[in-house]
Amino acid sequence: MNAQRLEVHLEELGGHSWDKALLNTLSGSYGSAQYRFMARRPGEHRHASEDQFVGATFPGMRLQDLDDRVEPDAWLDLARQRLRELDEELVAAGWHREPQTGRHWWSLSHTGASPRPVGP
Repeated sequence: MNAQRLEVHLEELGGHSWDKALLNTLSGSYGSAQYRFMARRPGEHRHASEDQFVGATFPGMRLQDLDDRVEPDAWLDLARQRLRELDEELVAAGWHREPQTGRHWWSLSHTGASPRPVGP
């Protein structure tokens, strides 16, 4: 087994499709959208490999900066909870979180041995 690395990214549901993003905005309240954290190999796009972990969704304001840690913020608290849940899922699957974070507070990296063959 080769050592693998996963990075956690934040994505907006429907963010890659203007019609889904518009529907998400219209169905949300006050310009909110649904987001989720996704762990995938560096440089890969959504659905690029089987070694991906997708977290539960949470609402957020489309123009809200999640790096702005204004307290209290119920949506930010839920985002942190969703990140903890994804991290726990990764650890349970045998991945190990690296101690440093990337550019954002949610920019976590995990290393481990992939039990499945991964593309080239």
